[in-house]
Amino acid sequence: MKTLLNILLFVSYNLVLSQNNFKITLKAPDFEKDSLFIGPPMSSGNTHKIYNFEVVAEKNISFMKDFNSVKAKITPETIIKGNIEYPQPLSISYYDPKINGGYESKPFFIEKGNLDITVNKNNNIGLILNTEDKANKEYTILQEKLKRYNDILKPFQENDSKIIENKQIFLQNYIKNNPNSFVAFWEIVSDFSRFGFNKSYLNSLKLFSKNVRNTFSYIEFRKIMNTENSTNVGGNFPEIQFENNSKISKADFSKYNLTLVDYWSTTCKPCIQDLPELVKMYEKYKEKGINFISVTDENQKDRIDLAKNILAKNQVTWTNYFDLRKEFPKKLNAAGYPLQILVDRNGKIIARKLGELEQIENEIKKYVE
Repeated sequence: MKTLLNILLFVSYNLVLSQNNFKITLKAPDFEKDSLFIGPPMSSGNTHKIYNFEVVAEKNISFMKDFNSVKAKITPETIIKGNIEYPQPLSISYYDPKINGGYESKPFFIEKGNLDITVNKNNNIGLILNTEDKANKEYTILQEKLKRYNDILKPFQENDSKIIENKQIFLQNYIKNNPNSFVAFWEIVSDFSRFGFNKSYLNSLKLFSKNVRNTFSYIEFRKIMNTENSTNVGGNFPEIQFENNSKISKADFSKYNLTLVDYWSTTCKPCIQDLPELVKMYEKYKEKGINFISVTDENQKDRIDLAKNILAKNQVTWTNYFDLRKEFPKKLNAAGYPLQILVDRNGKIIARKLGELEQIENEIKKYVE
């Protein structure tokens, strides 16, 4: 009798797991027989890893767990089913081989229940949402209230920190009145991924209820915040291990007044375009106690060979490491390039910029003039 009861409990448990709690009905006649991608909005800082939902793989639907993204081959009516515990924002994107680039829709939320989406093909993918869910309604209202800040802030560029902090003050008041708001939580995630780290995010995160704080996404985002806080300006550059027991450690910084660490990839055109300017900067300051180190985000032989050719062509003479273990993005929360980090002789980070070479040089000048 006990064995039968255990079997029944096991079957019942698995039936519950197998049930889907959300369904997206996607109509996209302009993309019929083509593929669309549904996943986290374009971001930096590894925030795509804090998503937590599952999608059922079917004939025309595949779920790429590492990226928390869905690839859907479009039919007259594409159905996507899965499981989700709490609201999470996604966007729909399309790769156009004619321009070797893509388009991305505005964010929308998925949560438990049904969501009907009609997609229009234009320069920016247009969406029509047919839903009564709370998250998308709240998101629309909140975005209107935040418009005065978002119209000024520029994604993936240097922004006035005061504007970011003023936006967070508004959000903090909003969270106090809405401590269970996942929409507000994801707005902070979005700000971090688009505008970079700001300590005011940490003050905002403290205000959420346990209902939000106990989720996988919140816990993982706090880990990113803690890492970013410790490796942001004022923090210490961590020890990074590379191939053949080579590494960057505190001892490397102690020999120089400043060290510029350049994080790049062969797939990053701005990285390659910046190399001649970096070489000029190195020649200008190397006799004044300024050292350069490159870290290349490549671990495949053909890409490593390409990187070596690019470095040789640009007459790069400083040390370059290949991040075979992928420690650099984990320990420094680096998800974008070109990323330049200035470190003093004590291993303290004094500047961290995404391709802002003029600002990097201004920081160097403070130490040599």
